[in-house]
Amino acid sequence: MEQKKIFYRLNSDKFVTRQMGSEMVMVPLSNNVADMTSVLTLNEVGGDILKAFVEAATVDEVIAKLLKSYDVDEPTLKLDVEEFIEKAMARGVIDKVSI
Repeated sequence: MEQKKIFYRLNSDKFVTRQMGSEMVMVPLSNNVADMTSVLTLNEVGGDILKAFVEAATVDEVIAKLLKSYDVDEPTLKLDVEEFIEKAMARGVIDKVSI
């Protein structure tokens, strides 16, 4: 039996994102108003992981995309992406979606 793939996507309704040099700044929205007390800043790698989830994607799809840009071994990148997803889901930045 084939295992069902899990897709994740950026929750763009709850955050405004802006690129500031090599960092990405994320400002949460509450009732369509920016909550400046909870601003998140992502480094270049975190920003690239987040950008990979603008459209629904699986962990494997994101890893394949990032391996083309970064000199890192796949197991290390997989751990980093999975940790990112866990933390991002806890903050409501990324959601699990059904495709």
